[in-house]
Amino acid sequence: MSYGPPVITIDVEDWPQSTWDRSLPITERAVKNTRRVLQLLREIDARATMFVLGKLAERFPQVIKEIQADGHEVACHGHGHLEIGRQSPKEFLADVRRSKDLLEQIIGMQVRGYRAPDFSIVHDTLWALDVLAEAGFEYDSSIVPARLPRYGIAGWPVLPTRVRLNQGGSILEAPLATFQALGRNLPVGGGGYHRLLPGFASRYFARRIMIDAPFVFYCHPYEFDVYELREIPVRVPLAVRFYQGAGRRWFEQRFRSFVGCLGWQTMRDMLLSHSWPEFDPRSLTPDSLGLGKLSTPQSTTVS
Repeated sequence: MSYGPPVITIDVEDWPQSTWDRSLPITERAVKNTRRVLQLLREIDARATMFVLGKLAERFPQVIKEIQADGHEVACHGHGHLEIGRQSPKEFLADVRRSKDLLEQIIGMQVRGYRAPDFSIVHDTLWALDVLAEAGFEYDSSIVPARLPRYGIAGWPVLPTRVRLNQGGSILEAPLATFQALGRNLPVGGGGYHRLLPGFASRYFARRIMIDAPFVFYCHPYEFDVYELREIPVRVPLAVRFYQGAGRRWFEQRFRSFVGCLGWQTMRDMLLSHSWPEFDPRSLTPDSLGLGKLSTPQSTTVS
């Protein structure tokens, strides 16, 4: 079965606020970087799903209108870029409703998708999927099906699935791309992995993965900004500057080559083009979580 070209997703946020200090204001630089990405996407005639941070939309609503006007899918990245595990269910519901409502007022359309800050839907925060369904989201794309120090759920399916929720109903989950090697899944879906891997390696992994599953790619507008970490008026340790800045010099060219060679599709188009298996998270056993192997969806496909 063909799942089509890579799903191009972009998390629209501001590096100092989203990564270093959540209390910082959103800066004009985030808008400049977003507009740079929009221009690049026009040049290569590509469309993406853009998970927009509510704080950015609140301060700069015009750039959200520009995203929509260019034909991209506007989705939600929460309001303040606070990890889910640092919020109660009630606080999380308020956060996502605030951001979803704001985005819908700006674009005049329903916002269907969500991505958690720092991929923070993990095994201990799977309750967030019930909250997202309550808030009216149709799909989520926050889970990395791999065993990683900060995020990820070992044993989670690599295919999109319709997840059975504790309160009844379901929500679609579209996980980030991983490549299986040495008995475990390795994240290769974008961001720092795309910055640090040679371009040919990223394209190789994507082609291999797309034989059996969609390839969900992600990045951020700030990764196209070569000089940001040298110029921002924020004290950041040298090691962080090195890691967060490594590969930015070549990121735009690698992105152009990746999309030029492999094509693109939006998240909504990919999810609507297939029927996906159901998955019950209660099937995640301690063995599967410890070993990092994939669970097999338990039921027949549904639309």
